[in-house]
Amino acid sequence: MRLRTVVSSPISLTILAGSLLVGCVSGDGGPSAGSGGSSGGGTSGTAGTTGTAGTTGTGGTTGTAGSTGTAGSTTGTAGSTTGTGGSTTGTGGSTTGTGGSTTGTGGSTTGTGGSTTGTGGSTTGTAGTTGAAGARGGAGGATGGTGARGGAGGSAGSAGARGGAGGTTGVAGTTGTAGSTGSAGSSGDCVLPNLPDASALPVNTKLPDPFTFFNGTKVTRKDQWECRRQEILAMAAKYIYNPVPTKPDKVTGTVSGGNVTMNVTVGSKMATFTATISGSGTAIALELSGGLFPSSHKKLTFGSNSAANIRTLFGFTSDVNPNIVNGWMIDRVMDVLEQNPTSGHDPTKVMVSGCSGCGKGAYLAGVFSRAPLVIIVESGGGGAANLRQAEWFRHGAGKSTWMCADDLPQSIDNLESNGICGPWITSTAQWLVSAPSKVNNLPFDTHLLLATIAPRHLLHFSNNNGVNSWCHLGGTCEALSSWAAKPVWKAMGIPERMGFLMYSGGHCSNPSAATSLANEFFKRVFDGNTTAKTDVMTIMDNGVQQPVSQWKDMWIDWNMDTVLQ
Repeated sequence: MRLRTVVSSPISLTILAGSLLVGCVSGDGGPSAGSGGSSGGGTSGTAGTTGTAGTTGTGGTTGTAGSTGTAGSTTGTAGSTTGTGGSTTGTGGSTTGTGGSTTGTGGSTTGTGGSTTGTGGSTTGTAGTTGAAGARGGAGGATGGTGARGGAGGSAGSAGARGGAGGTTGVAGTTGTAGSTGSAGSSGDCVLPNLPDASALPVNTKLPDPFTFFNGTKVTRKDQWECRRQEILAMAAKYIYNPVPTKPDKVTGTVSGGNVTMNVTVGSKMATFTATISGSGTAIALELSGGLFPSSHKKLTFGSNSAANIRTLFGFTSDVNPNIVNGWMIDRVMDVLEQNPTSGHDPTKVMVSGCSGCGKGAYLAGVFSRAPLVIIVESGGGGAANLRQAEWFRHGAGKSTWMCADDLPQSIDNLESNGICGPWITSTAQWLVSAPSKVNNLPFDTHLLLATIAPRHLLHFSNNNGVNSWCHLGGTCEALSSWAAKPVWKAMGIPERMGFLMYSGGHCSNPSAATSLANEFFKRVFDGNTTAKTDVMTIMDNGVQQPVSQWKDMWIDWNMDTVLQ
């Protein structure tokens, strides 16, 4: 493939085709509760009020969460010896049968559970359809916030004769404990924690567990990841990057040829943003200097008033980081392209890439957006380089093991303020700049920020960081973060969507090994080639300042082989 060099404006956005374009420029040194309750039959479980299983059938009341919610597995078997209607025969056909006209849950002449066949025994009995176990099972979903899982308990609380069984599957409500944090429901909003002030954060020298919410609840299912992702981003905003604009209340817009207009509403305020698409190609990318792109592409540029409009729209009193502005704008362009499916521009083909200072820019724009493909090249400190390990090398015991002629690794306390695509942090991070050892108090690290890109596609490159190499960007620290982020894609069953490669070459030179792997990602993301070889984790044994064999014992205290259901 013929490659050519491109020097790009830091906020240019490019729409890409299939083969590879390389640009090279030297850089900076070189969810509320889940919806399960309502969908679990809890709302329509008319038997739940008086308990299709009779007064005792309300075993579903506590049976919801599944802990005792076998829907009266002991007494509320809805058609067992005590019967759903609480009568002697429990068939609902007695005077007080659960579907009885006088006290029947449904109040119909045939009774909720059936007149002659009895609620418990009726195959069509309401208790069977949305039995009391289901009704209260739904409630368990509501308090559990487990969305789909809580609902599963309710919907399965069917069949009068199997009312107890409904409660048994109501144990799904038990798995809804993750929802108790409001972080579970896959279709509901995420309830984020009230994060403490930085001064109240405890020390943790290990890399935080991607599979544990801030309150200690475990992430056990794929549908919980979005809420964990939002939690990580909220932590990053609070402790390093604020102000960070959120998803607006409303976005509408038009696409006319290459002109994109976005009307964005936040509360009572509205602002109009613009972007222009030029060129030809298939994929869409934010083209930052030194990044890797297909050789045929469209180019997207944002209107010059984007940052000012965001500040006004959200009422911020300080500037938003320019790279986070880029990420927010990517999302708004995608919003409008999704609303205009005949525009000729595919929102599922968006990417962002950059190297060095613009590698940091690509990292931030990718993390704070939903771009389907993010390619980070040699980003160093302020980018994907791990904060804890960099601090260990800079000021801790690792300093004596650092064997580089040029410098200690770049990190949060020695970032340039005017580098290309910079700045890369905001004044919010000053508490870390002035006391860098406090990175060990952060409830996240850069491996978790990389992981927020999942389930989207991430390709990450770093350069050789071996003995007496050019060490300023701290390639070892970048490698550690990708290595510790990869388990998230594996846990979700999509390891092919994340790749990391350490190579040895000139800074931002994008050697053949890098361009070849990038082409594989272009095939997968833009061409739909599911055989593309993208499941890569390649770290040079002689390219790191701390052996990979030591990483797990020193940095990890969680299960890297976690599998999410």
